[in-house]
Amino acid sequence: MMSAQLQQPEKAGAKLSASESNSSNTDISSGAGPAGQPITELKPLRNRARDSKSPYVRAHSDSPVAWQLLDDDAISRAKKENKLMFLSIGFLASHYCHITRQESFSNPKVASLLNESFVPILIDREERPDIDNIYMSYNQSLSGSGGWPLNVFLTPELEPVFSGTYWAAPGVQDDVSAENDGVEKPLDWLVVIKKVLASWLDEESRVREEAKKMMVELSHLSAEGTLNHAGNDFLASNSSTQVETATSSSDHPREVYGEVDLDQIEEAYERITKTFDPMFGGFGLEDKFLTPAKLSLLLRATRFPKVVQDVVGPNDCKYISGMGLHTLRRIANGAVHDHIGGGFHRYSITRDWSLPAFEKMLIDNALLLGLFLDAWLLSGGTKDGEFADVVTEVADYIVSDRMLSPNGGFFTSEAADSYNRKGDKVMQNGAYYLWTRKEFDAIVGDEQDSAIAAAYWNVQEHGNVDREYDPHDEFLNQNVLHIVKNSTRLSKQLGISEGEVKQRIQAAKAKLRSHRQKERVHPEVDTKIVTAYNGMAIAALTRTASALISTDADVSRQGQRYLQVAKNAARFIKNVLWDSNKKVLYRVYSAGRAYIEAFAEDYALLIEGLIELYQATADESWLEWADELQQLQIKLFYDNPTPTPTTANARCGAFYSTTLGAPHTLLRIKDAMDTSQPSVNAVSVSNLFRLGGLLGDEQYTYLAKESVNAFGVEMLEHPNLFPGLLCGIIPWKLGGQHWLAVGEKPVLEKLRAFYKAPRAALFTLRYYAPGKPNTWLNKRDSRVSTFPREQGVYNRSPDGTYRKLGQNDLLLFDPAHD
Repeated sequence: MMSAQLQQPEKAGAKLSASESNSSNTDISSGAGPAGQPITELKPLRNRARDSKSPYVRAHSDSPVAWQLLDDDAISRAKKENKLMFLSIGFLASHYCHITRQESFSNPKVASLLNESFVPILIDREERPDIDNIYMSYNQSLSGSGGWPLNVFLTPELEPVFSGTYWAAPGVQDDVSAENDGVEKPLDWLVVIKKVLASWLDEESRVREEAKKMMVELSHLSAEGTLNHAGNDFLASNSSTQVETATSSSDHPREVYGEVDLDQIEEAYERITKTFDPMFGGFGLEDKFLTPAKLSLLLRATRFPKVVQDVVGPNDCKYISGMGLHTLRRIANGAVHDHIGGGFHRYSITRDWSLPAFEKMLIDNALLLGLFLDAWLLSGGTKDGEFADVVTEVADYIVSDRMLSPNGGFFTSEAADSYNRKGDKVMQNGAYYLWTRKEFDAIVGDEQDSAIAAAYWNVQEHGNVDREYDPHDEFLNQNVLHIVKNSTRLSKQLGISEGEVKQRIQAAKAKLRSHRQKERVHPEVDTKIVTAYNGMAIAALTRTASALISTDADVSRQGQRYLQVAKNAARFIKNVLWDSNKKVLYRVYSAGRAYIEAFAEDYALLIEGLIELYQATADESWLEWADELQQLQIKLFYDNPTPTPTTANARCGAFYSTTLGAPHTLLRIKDAMDTSQPSVNAVSVSNLFRLGGLLGDEQYTYLAKESVNAFGVEMLEHPNLFPGLLCGIIPWKLGGQHWLAVGEKPVLEKLRAFYKAPRAALFTLRYYAPGKPNTWLNKRDSRVSTFPREQGVYNRSPDGTYRKLGQNDLLLFDPAHD
């Protein structure tokens, strides 16, 4: 394997210069290619990064590496010159992508080798998650880990030869002392490039053969949701067979039969509990990721239906939910939380959440907003209750001018690196968020305020970053703010009221915030607008808005603002990223135009946001668009079980991430394991169940069950890896709670229970105006004739009957009242 070779001494050819290497197997100047075949001499590569619309790719425009875009021209060139392609995948906010560009891609030797002996290609992973997913799976199969930048060497047929993430800049290894000669040194760029090149020049046929074998292995590793090949074992033979009729409510397919059941939820909880860190929260004992899908499953434990709680154990459910709350408290107090400007960083490098990776991503903040909203609601959902301030602070960050474009859409991220002072020429990791004790005291001014705030946020004279996590002295004498003594503890320690402690901390915070905004250089913002990420933000803001509007007059005004921003973002996507004539949804808006047709995740996450908007506003145009997008997502991405299986269709149900025949993709993958964001199929299953309940569409409900069942083999073996999809087992087996609000102005008091309910199992809110029988929704829903006509709020039973809710029914979502 190539990975093993890179650990061996350099072979013949490995030390050739870039110009010398071209005279080995492929002599372009003489017009001789492999096996003596003539080839046409091509013009030297030029850097095409500025031709991209991605801010990340354009940032490489001045690089000496002659970056190409992933297109037919680049692939054709690699084939004509018989060169390996070097593919680098990253994103603008990433610290390691930034320093790789600054230290390694600017190195003349690295650039020369890449330009003369390879076809270097640069990709923004946020534009092309499909490409990133394939090669990240390959990298993880080699090393068991991942990260960005992801650097992959490919054959001209796009088959991976070798990959890695961050490699040391050339020359760094020269600084290693003689005392460490016996220690294996990490790879640097020149070592990697030369050894890969030598293998290609000396043993091309073997390299190609290994690459093809690896693709076969990778296809097996990426076979999620394709193992239930005997589709007819669980599909009714008389069910609809055409994708275009998949949403027809006239079809009445039989039940889906599968082995997954509520027991898998219990098993998942048991496995997750074993990895829980009881001291600091989160999972594992090293660096900590935010794992929103896993945390969401924990929080839901006490809110699942009584049947589920009985399976898991009521006392266990309280403990499990407590694990989620404990973790969120630690995250809120930790350094991953920007205590001055709001919002959260990407993950923690340390077990105790004390040192973050400083990138701030829209997706993380949108998902955390939903989690903290549920935590607040679980804790009572009062104006001054636990987590209330975190909820509004995160929402305020998302709708701030740092993340919200003037046009209405949300930007993608803020970079980890920035200039420490105006006029600096070199960016530093986390510079915008770090404080020396001297600077901290000078800005706060008041000696007592400073002392209290410093004790609160652990601001130390010589910095608070452990040297173990700062091998290069990046954070020498610097402090990353995180709460180590809360206001209650400080009140007792200092002998003053807790109110005074809070007031002094707020005064210090205001001064630090003002100074940072005025005096420091803001991190660069990636101004791409991505449909999927905007869908997440729309959903989270809308849920937050509805809960706040139902809470108190003061926070209600904040809720109204969040709701308006969410609606504006949805309108932006509809106006700019949706071609209603061609029925094409686009993924990205940047540099003044929409481009790249949407992937399955864009459809799924946007649909989720539109469903939330409908339930918050009663504006059925949002639901109509969601229905239209859902039918398109099924048409483009669904693995319909009835056609004959092919290499691209397993006929097992569920959604592929890409369309059939997507350009430059070697594998068609189904995504169901949740990572830093929920999987495509977890969100899609939830959408299908919700739309089935809102529209009375049995086929949507059927496809939801079929999609869950497609991953039955994997979920039985590793249920803890599918927290989002596990939630789909409950509506499949138990149904859900469905509300019907009848009349123009249903009683808000009764709807508050709906809007203040933490996320748990399936529940929907359908509005019905008896005086408007010809609306789109009333025509779409075949159940309208059975709806009650008297104004009020009703609960629909599984048998289709409706019960009007009174004042005593406001605890409808309390499992004890099931």
